[in-house]
Amino acid sequence: MTFRKWAVRIVLLAGGLFSSLVLITFLIVQIQLIMSRWRAERLSADMHQIRLYQSTWADAQRLMHRWGAWGHYDGSCTAANCHYAIGMGTIRYQNPNAPRRAWVEWFSAHDRFNLYYWLGGRDAVFYASFTVHDGTIWRTGSGIAVDVPVKRMRRENDWPWSLSISAESRQRLHRTIEDPFSYMYSEDQLAQHPYYKVGAPSGCMILCEMEIVYYSTHTPPAEIERLTSYNFSCFTQFIACAHIDDLLPASKEWHLYDDPYQSSPTVPIPPPRPKSSYVMPIQPPCSKIPVWAHARDVRYTLAVEVLPTTADDEKFDPGMAKVRVVASLKEPAPWLPGAIVRTYPYRNGSIPPEEGQELVPEKPLIVFPVGNDEKHDILTKDSPIKLDRCGVLQDTPEIRRELEKGFALNDTLLP
Repeated sequence: MTFRKWAVRIVLLAGGLFSSLVLITFLIVQIQLIMSRWRAERLSADMHQIRLYQSTWADAQRLMHRWGAWGHYDGSCTAANCHYAIGMGTIRYQNPNAPRRAWVEWFSAHDRFNLYYWLGGRDAVFYASFTVHDGTIWRTGSGIAVDVPVKRMRRENDWPWSLSISAESRQRLHRTIEDPFSYMYSEDQLAQHPYYKVGAPSGCMILCEMEIVYYSTHTPPAEIERLTSYNFSCFTQFIACAHIDDLLPASKEWHLYDDPYQSSPTVPIPPPRPKSSYVMPIQPPCSKIPVWAHARDVRYTLAVEVLPTTADDEKFDPGMAKVRVVASLKEPAPWLPGAIVRTYPYRNGSIPPEEGQELVPEKPLIVFPVGNDEKHDILTKDSPIKLDRCGVLQDTPEIRRELEKGFALNDTLLP
């Protein structure tokens, strides 16, 4: 046999071995993605079975037993108090209960995950959590993140486009000191969906799309399931999910990334979105926001009487009103009954107050002060009362009944 024939055979054998190696590696990557998707779907289905304030410590223990290989907690975990988190993912996600994978760390350190992407792989992670308090589950949360890979063989400019969604229960859907993203959520959303709020961080504009959902602990279970029914096919489908509403179908109606004034991503550019009929939202009338939803979310609720102001008051402090505090209807406020407090209604530039939001002298009113929800604005008895939009209600028996409905939705666990 001539040298040329031997050379051809060697080349063919090497090519066959290489092709077999690539095929085997491709199958391993795909099997890993399929297994990750299967586990995530099972965990999501288990989370949808939880009923807040009803599911018991025994239900929580069954979940911890089933998902113990992927779960963890800090400190103690008892029926009295336990926060349990479960996380799982494809390749770069590191299970805290598993040994470190040296080959993954090497690939990450040397920026070689584009090879993994070329084989159809992608970074994807799903997590879920629940909090047990006094023997029942009081809080739940979940989240998903998927990379849209850029299949380039060079190191420079090969960052993946990232999609992520987080959904968590809250007893109040209002800004709090504990929530760094609280500025995103408008009270106006309550006119359309009083049980939840959504937002998109402004910093996530160049290499990612991210949405955060906060839902009330008393949201109907079917609505919670809708808000957390993630599209796990994004773990495995050959054509990668490219936009946030691919990851969560419910988010299509929110149009958070259809804002024409938002900056466009630069690197990488995902496939274009279909044209949207997005229209800049108009603020709904305050009367469209349920009173009980306001009452659930605010920290303080005061019954007040508006006092007349003098010419000097209007000259030296325009826009200010004086109120006498009659009673604190929710948690104790810094202003005691009988105190006379400077009060500043909500103002939007030169636009006059909406009908029903005026502070009319000698008229009994209910007001929602902005209070102790920001670190730089801690209230005392000497602080003025500042009102947000829709912070004024008439003090009537019907309004009081609606307030009590909202107050009943709060519990003692923060946030």
